[in-house]
Amino acid sequence: MRSYKALLAGVSTAMAITGVALSADRVKLRTGQTIDGNFLSGDVKVVRVLLANGKVAEFPIEDVAGLEFTKRTQAPPAAPDPATAPKPITVPANTVLNVRLTQAIDVDSTQTGATFKSVLDDPVMLNGHVVIPRSAIVVLQAVKVEQAGKMKGSDNITLKASTLSFGGQKYDIVTAYVETKGSGEGKKTTRKVAGGAGLGAIVGGIAGGGTGAAIGALAGGATGAIVASQGTEHLKLAAETRLQFQLTAAVTVRP
Repeated sequence: MRSYKALLAGVSTAMAITGVALSADRVKLRTGQTIDGNFLSGDVKVVRVLLANGKVAEFPIEDVAGLEFTKRTQAPPAAPDPATAPKPITVPANTVLNVRLTQAIDVDSTQTGATFKSVLDDPVMLNGHVVIPRSAIVVLQAVKVEQAGKMKGSDNITLKASTLSFGGQKYDIVTAYVETKGSGEGKKTTRKVAGGAGLGAIVGGIAGGGTGAAIGALAGGATGAIVASQGTEHLKLAAETRLQFQLTAAVTVRP
């Protein structure tokens, strides 16, 4: 009688516990048989257990010798949805990149292949949204260098933008070449953009000059040059000089 009351008390306790789901890992019958399953419910008449095959078994309370309960493994809380990663955006060809040198370029001490650092001076916008932020790092590369004395006293450097970096990502880019040429005649400097569709233009002064020259972007397939009087005979681009490049191929970025 005492064991019967103890069994009823155990079942009642299991049903009364709130906030902790219990399972009957094992139901012990008076016949000595044991049944594994999940405890569902119990009363003064029967104990109900969910078997592994999905069926519910009912055992008369007088046939049950005991129940072994273990704490049901609680499923971990669902992880919060990760922040939605920005979708890649393709910046089309012919997009203009206005950059500002962060170091000077002295053509007399520059070799072909040399690289120079600059930053994007104006953000690139698409559909009213910033896709490339201001101050993104733009690496320039010298694709052609000619020092004075090698071509009738003229300095000449041709640059391209080769990589773009921001947001922890680095992107290879392809741009039109921008040519800057120092003239040996009358201490003048000529700056021009290589010919072809989608040309870049150069804006800003060259080191050593007082006022510099504002050079507008060339349209279509035209080529041209603007000459400004300078105070030096060799070509040198000062830090803070603004240059303008134009993409000749689209680039996909993550804003």
